Amino acid sequence: MNTTSEQTPRQRQPSVEKAAFLVTEVGFLSALAVWGGPAWVGVAVPAIFIEIYCGSQLRSLGMLIPAGIWFVLCTLTGNRELFFPFAMYVMAFMVIRLWERGRGAAIMGGLSCGCLFLFIRWLQNATMSVLLVEGVVAAAIVLALSVFCWLGLNRGWMQLFGLLGASLLAYAGLAL
Repeated sequence: MNTTSEQTPRQRQPSVEKAAFLVTEVGFLSALAVWGGPAWVGVAVPAIFIEIYCGSQLRSLGMLIPAGIWFVLCTLTGNRELFFPFAMYVMAFMVIRLWERGRGAAIMGGLSCGCLFLFIRWLQNATMSVLLVEGVVAAAIVLALSVFCWLGLNRGWMQLFGLLGASLLAYAGLAL
């Protein structure tokens, strides 16, 4: 007779991984707040909430960090238009991350992020023609990402290519 109890495997993350997730999250948001301001943080915070909702994985949070490339380029060049590719990268992150939870949730999350971006741009006194172009480009990116995910391409390194592709589409949309 075996008197030792079988232990069930732990479903929770180790505390080191949780601490690394929190440090990464706080560091990313702090950098955005200090050098970018409320608009940059306002776009990124919903993505952090989505990541927490989807499981707080440091690996997938790391997929959000490359959005900072647009932030750095904006800071170095002074080109405020680079806020748009940053926001579209974050929107793409939300769509790809939520796709596992359901197609409808992913599309609504992406559209909500796009609407938040447009609201911030409206508060920044963007013209209606600029808002219209940015809105159409954002909707097209959500559509393209939906097809990307529907085809099953949102796995492994392909996720990063989808995120970078979405932000490059936004950058190309700046020419419109």
